[in-house]
Amino acid sequence: MANDRPPDAPYTVPLATPGTGSSASVHAPSRGPVYGARLAVATEHPTASLVAMNTLQRGANAVDATIAASAVNVVIKPHWTHLGGDAFVLIWRRDRDTVECLNAGGRASRHATPDKFAGGIPAHGPRASTVPGLVDAWCELHARHGSRPLAELLAPAIELAERGFPASQRLAGAMTMLTDGRLPVDDETRRTFLADGARPCQPGETFRQPELAETLRRIAAHGRDGFYAGATGRAIVEAMRAGSGLIDEADLADPAALWHDPLSTTYRGVTVYEQALPSQGCILLMALNIAEQFPLRDWGLGSADGMHAMIEATRLAFADSRRYAADPLFEAVPIAELLSKERARLRAQEIDMQRARRHEAAPVRSDTTSFVVADETTAVSLIQSVFWPWGSGVTIPGTGVLMNNRMTGFSLEAESPNRIAPGKRAVHTLNTFLAVRDGSLVVGGGTPGGDFQVQCNLQTIAGVVDWGLDLQAAIDAPRWITVGPNVLALENRFPAAVIDGLRARGHAVERLAAWDAAQSRSQVIASRPGGGWAVASDLRGEGVALAE
Repeated sequence: MANDRPPDAPYTVPLATPGTGSSASVHAPSRGPVYGARLAVATEHPTASLVAMNTLQRGANAVDATIAASAVNVVIKPHWTHLGGDAFVLIWRRDRDTVECLNAGGRASRHATPDKFAGGIPAHGPRASTVPGLVDAWCELHARHGSRPLAELLAPAIELAERGFPASQRLAGAMTMLTDGRLPVDDETRRTFLADGARPCQPGETFRQPELAETLRRIAAHGRDGFYAGATGRAIVEAMRAGSGLIDEADLADPAALWHDPLSTTYRGVTVYEQALPSQGCILLMALNIAEQFPLRDWGLGSADGMHAMIEATRLAFADSRRYAADPLFEAVPIAELLSKERARLRAQEIDMQRARRHEAAPVRSDTTSFVVADETTAVSLIQSVFWPWGSGVTIPGTGVLMNNRMTGFSLEAESPNRIAPGKRAVHTLNTFLAVRDGSLVVGGGTPGGDFQVQCNLQTIAGVVDWGLDLQAAIDAPRWITVGPNVLALENRFPAAVIDGLRARGHAVERLAAWDAAQSRSQVIASRPGGGWAVASDLRGEGVALAE
């Protein structure tokens, strides 16, 4: 193509196409959400998104597609989620404007008494695992809302496990943790999740899990009994017994997934729904109540004042959670008082806008995966996990099933309401949220990250509600997290003046990479006023948003 510019003419930058500029204080490519008139999906992996969308396009509903995508996640992200892990789900019905809440994880064995852990709760090994809840969650979702046979929904995951799939760069990197001595995993885990049972896959190399395919087939054929009983259930019990684990046949027979009323509060006229206890979703609601006492909108996105108020609100909420949160089936938790506006006003008065205080911080990290799916009438937000990367490091022989290490969510302190007890559910980092106003979903979704989840979800809601960001900008905006007493970690896209302002208030600031995937890999959704959806996938992850 000819260049008509004279050689001595000054070069001028062409005008930017409207809509391509970065939102102020976000410093990210401005690509906006994906819009769909009927269907929408955002997951942490393109394959999971494709399977969910294909399921919807074949006429299945949002819950069907959620089950299909969740099963695919087990196959393609085994280091983050597996059949031996947990799941939490929120479901919003547009036609009814209702929210349903399913809690499936963290229940201790009926043999789990404090004296069994005299040396502390182990982070790895058979005693680190609670009763798996993910498969029970699938079965509960399918029984209440499923429209297609379970075998049909699990078929894509079975095929991927059987024939294999190209390992992503992040899965290949996670496999190095099994060979470099960082994790005390068992031989079965290395045999199952390493190429040729000995080495990490190269990015793009085909990775197969034939034993997992057979386990999924048993679930497809027999539902709950295909996992918690029969050959798989016996294998789990035998492995637990051989390794001095506590889970037995009776533990597996008891329900691991329970329906609850969601917790909720209002934030600037928006009703925010969260997971019921023992999920830590209550922390988000408490932090929102406290943050509501401050003029965040006037201070603006990325301001030192706004960040300081939200950080201090978060720390106060974590302090209250650490003191009171527990399984409400075992302990009396004063949740109504904790979520009251009067308490929030009193807690807000404790915040000194000129000085950070040493409230209890949020030290727990984990790896998880979350996603959102919607059909014409229903939006679903699901999060699933084995807690830490590669969970307990225990894989059940002959099944391909990796077990969680959620027992570490319990306390052994005698005065703690979260003290371990038989059948009790641990306080759980997993949570998802749905924010609704006047029959419309303003924003909903979730993110991995252990204790970082509620902090990033707070920033997402504030981004949409207080600062009017679109979904994509709200999750791509630079993040902050509290990681220790008075320690604040920031992505380095924050301006130097903001960092200096936070340090002047006494925050011990640590700078992270520009895009820190350990903090946030959010997937979010909102309904559109005229019908349809907007959906977005975090740039920090490897996922994709799709809509039709």
